[in-house]
Order: sequence, then C-alpha cells, then structure tokens
Amino acid sequence: MPKIKIAAVTLNTTPLDFLGNYEAIKKAIESPEAKEADCILFPELSISGYGCEDAFYKPYVWTRSEEIIEKLKTISKNQIILVGLPVFVGSYLYNCMAVLFGGKVTALIPKLNLANTGVHYERRWFHSESEFLNKTISFASDEVPFGHFIFHTAHWKFGVEICEDSWSVQKPSSFYSLQGIDVLFSPGASHFAIGKQKIRRQIFTESSRNQCNLQVFTNLTGNESGRIIFEGGAIFASAGNLVKEGPRLSFSPFQVTSYVFDPMELRAAKARSFRSPKPKEGNREIPSIHLESLFDEKNQKTHGFSILDKRKEILSEEELPSLHLSEYEEFTKAVCLGLYDYLRKSKTKGFTLSLSGGADSATCALLVHTMKEIAKRENGDSIFGSLGIDEKQLLVTIYQKTENNSILTEEIAKTLSEELGYRFYSITIDSAVSTSVQLIESVLGKTLNWKEHDLALQNIQARVRSPLVWLLANLEGHLLISTGNRSEAAVGYTTMDGDSSGSIAPLAGVSKEFLLDFLDDIQNGNNRLISPKESIRVLRNTKPTAELKPLSEHQEDEKDLMPYPILQSIEEKLVYQSLREENCFEMLKQEFPWESGETLLGYIKKFKKLFMVSQWKRERLPPSFHLDVYGLDPKSSYRYPILSGET
Repeated sequence: MPKIKIAAVTLNTTPLDFLGNYEAIKKAIESPEAKEADCILFPELSISGYGCEDAFYKPYVWTRSEEIIEKLKTISKNQIILVGLPVFVGSYLYNCMAVLFGGKVTALIPKLNLANTGVHYERRWFHSESEFLNKTISFASDEVPFGHFIFHTAHWKFGVEICEDSWSVQKPSSFYSLQGIDVLFSPGASHFAIGKQKIRRQIFTESSRNQCNLQVFTNLTGNESGRIIFEGGAIFASAGNLVKEGPRLSFSPFQVTSYVFDPMELRAAKARSFRSPKPKEGNREIPSIHLESLFDEKNQKTHGFSILDKRKEILSEEELPSLHLSEYEEFTKAVCLGLYDYLRKSKTKGFTLSLSGGADSATCALLVHTMKEIAKRENGDSIFGSLGIDEKQLLVTIYQKTENNSILTEEIAKTLSEELGYRFYSITIDSAVSTSVQLIESVLGKTLNWKEHDLALQNIQARVRSPLVWLLANLEGHLLISTGNRSEAAVGYTTMDGDSSGSIAPLAGVSKEFLLDFLDDIQNGNNRLISPKESIRVLRNTKPTAELKPLSEHQEDEKDLMPYPILQSIEEKLVYQSLREENCFEMLKQEFPWESGETLLGYIKKFKKLFMVSQWKRERLPPSFHLDVYGLDPKSSYRYPILSGET
C-alpha cells in the first residue's frame, strides 16, 4: 500500500477579501510543499474570512464564497482539497467545509458545535443541527451531499470535524472512529492566548490515542480582523504521539506543513489498542462517500510521488525555537504579528506614540521595533518598501511635558527612542493646559486648586495631550497607539479622550503585573526577540506614575490604586473566576499574608466599586488584542452592563 502525504495550510485571511483570500489559497495549493500532497487541508471559513461578523448576514458573502469554490474546484483535480466557507441551506446559514476532488464539490460538511464563549459568537450567525445530517443540495453547479460522512479513497478513509467539534465533550470523530477512519481532519479558527497551543497539543494527541488514528489540525494565522490574533501552528498527532507541528505566529501569507503516513501502520495500532466503547449510546451509522482512486494506472504510482522519503518526520532544530516559546516570547510575537497585520491591512504608514517614560509606552515602542525586525527577517528586507512604508518613519514618538513631569522620565523616553533609532520630539504643554483651565475659570468665576479640583486638574493635562498627538499622527499618516493595559481598564485608571485616545490598544489584553515582568524578563536576557536596553534598566528602577500631580506629592500608581499583584489577583478572582467577595478575601489572605485583613478587604471593595463604574470607559477604549485567557474588551470578550444595581 502506498504512503499518503497530507499538507496542512495555515492561512492569513482578511474578512470579505474574497479575491485576496482566493489568491492566497491558490498559491498555497501550487506551492512546492503542497503540490505533491494527496490531500490539502485549509482552515475554517478561509474563503470568506472568519471575522466577517454581522456581514455574514449579507447574501453576497455566501454567493461570493460559492463563486470562489467554483474557481478552486478545478485548480488541482487529482488532489483532495478541504476549504472552509459559509453556506446558506434551506432557511439557515451554516459554517461548512467543502471537500473538493476531481473538479467537483464532493461534499459540504456543516459544523455541529458552534463556539460561543470568550471571543467567539458563532451562534449569532450560524445554525447547527443536533444530529448528523445527510441530504443533497445544489451548490457550485453540482448536486452536492450536505451533511456528515466517512470519506473513502482507494487506500485510506477520513472524517472531518470543525474546530469547536474537536473541543466538545462528545466529539463527532468518536463516532467516525468506530467506522474505521484513518485520518481525522480538524480545520480551525482557534484564537491565540498565551499558552493555548499546549492545550491544543494535548487535545489532539490524546484524541489520536483514543481513536488510534492520525489527527490533523490547521489554523488561521495573523491579526485577521482587528482584535483576535490567530497563531497558526498546524498539528499532526498519530496514535498518541505529536509527530509534526507547523510554524506559529508567522508573518507570511501562508505556511504549509506536510506529513507522510502509512495507513497500515495506523490500522495495526488500531488492531492492538482500539476497543469499542461501552455502554453504547446507540448505533449511528455515518454514511460514506467513495472518492475516485488517486491511483494513476498509467504511471503506476500514487499522485505526486516518485520516490518516497521514508525517514521518520521529526521537528528540526530550526523549528524548535518557534514552537517552544516562553510566555513572554509568545506575547512578543503575537503582539508584533497583530501590529504588522493591522498596519498593512489598514494601509497606513506607521505608528505614532506618546512616549511617557513609563512601562506601558516603552513596551509599545519595543514591540513596534521588534515587529519591524521580525517582518524583515521573515519576509525580506524590502517588505516595508513593498507596502509603501518608509521603515525609518515607522515609529514617531513624542514626550509632552508639564511642570508635573520629572527630568528622569523625559530622559528615559529620549534614550529609548535613540536606542531604537526613531524620531523623538519633546514639547512643553503647560501653556495649553493653562489656557484650558483659565477659560473654564473665566466662566465659573473661580480659581481651580489642587485641594478641591484634583481629579479635574489631572485629567485636563491628559486631554490636552490627546489632540496634539492626534495631530502629529494625522500628519504622519500613522495609527495612534493607546498604551493602556488591562489593569487600568479594569479600574478605569485612564482619562477618557486623553491617554485612552488611539487607533489601537495593543497592551489592553494583559495586566500591568505581566508587563512589568515582561520588561524584567527582557533585562534578564531571556527574551530571544528583544535585547536588554539601558533605558529599560533605568525605567525599572522607578515606580510607575501618571505624573499628573505636582511633583511634591510623589504620585505613584500603586498609591492611587493598590499594589499591582494584588489588583491582578482580585481581578482574576472576581471577574474571570466569578468568585464571591468572601472567597476572594480568604484566598488573598493566603497569597498576601503580610497585608492585614482590613487592608485586603479595603482593596476588594475598592476594586469592585471601580470595576462596576468603569464599564462605560471600557466600552469606549480603542480596539485591543485578545492575548490572555481572558480579556475585558466588551466587543470581543467580557460584556457587563453600564448601568446596574451595582453601579
């Protein structure tokens, strides 16, 4: 029996860019790595893009997807190609995979389990049946089986389950495996979160052991539609072993990862280990579709093979660093990829950043610079020129000082810009602040002072900075970066229409505690993507501060709020884990035994109050990336009422 080669393609799509997505799919099919494959697997909804959101309701999205299938089905008739798209059937819209072979659409497979937690809202757009389907519909000039099937070729059998199907308690493949499939294909649109690839490896490795088959997962990659980042990382797991893994967080339009397997070896493993489950839920016979043989009688060989490389597939030394990233390196590459795609897909010229001398803005500058370096390394030195971007003008920074800013923070900002090699401006805005204050004083008929009007006098400084940095960004043709983090979003520690202003908030998906540890990790020489910086060394020897109060008051963020580790712990327990106050309190006493119970209880009450009243701020923050196991962006993660009994 011949060996079979499967190619898994990770793809960077753009929602509603049907032609662009088609061209990327076509190039992947024609690439050297995929050209010789018997079967090519693409990710979920790769024709339309996963993030079309309410545009899925528009009929042109379904009809254009069908037109693209018409073009794709004849590109390589001797290969089995699986590609994702939305399909309208009867009265419902389905999330489907099309199986293409022999110049035809041989089947359409609808997703059974729709992802509807965290950043996913598939039930808003798609319908799913509670049972396996088997009917025929007219589609792309063919009469096409629509439902769930076992696919037979001359030498091997396969089944398909789509993304969330593989994560569900009762997987469709558990039924397919009883009918002897050799391969389970799992195309996905699985979002990035720090450490999530480890979970994917566990899921597919264990499922392949249980089912005694080869499981093939592939994923989207890149910042597809603005908020969610996909990491690629195709997985091949065979009979309980991770046998191949593709590149993660790649800046390329697509990556192809291939694997050659022997169906007889899998069947031997099945004979040794596979046992029918008991008790049985009931006999479910999944209908079969027989595909024409891939055997070419004229050439007496399987399609695309003359000499098979029989060496065992192993991960090369070059692949290992990209597969085994630390959590801080994962964060680095994910944000860099998000920034890169945001830049090129928005067709802007670069980023403008209000550099304060603090940890958040410094992190943003480091990540923009690192994005540039990775993009050039992966796509060539001319990549930014091909995008019409002058890489020397990729980042412009500005320090807007008042009498409340220290000399040290300005020096940190200036030094960092010089270390990275970008333009740096410093301006004094005291006169602009004074003019704003005096205008309001003139209509109120009183003089504002720090004792009575502290918050207003702090906020006006941040708000005066906003139009100035926006003006600079507009003149440069840049996106304006908002530097806020998740901890600030949780408690509303930001000035609306001030430091919250921006086109994108790349750090809003992680906590302040994480960002400080991230900078320390860089300075300790652990991050292979970013080298230590003198400016960061100095920065980390200072206390985080907004510098909005007079210097004599020695303002510090943790004095205004609470220690960041405690803030993060409370946020995780009350928001993510949904614990009661009393349970949170008992756990905090164990975590922070040096703090008094009265102090910890005060922190909990303070956090809860600030969190509840800050929802309206979170609703207005710029788009952010989903980076951690949870986020607070109301449009992609955590929804909460603006007005409630708790506000």
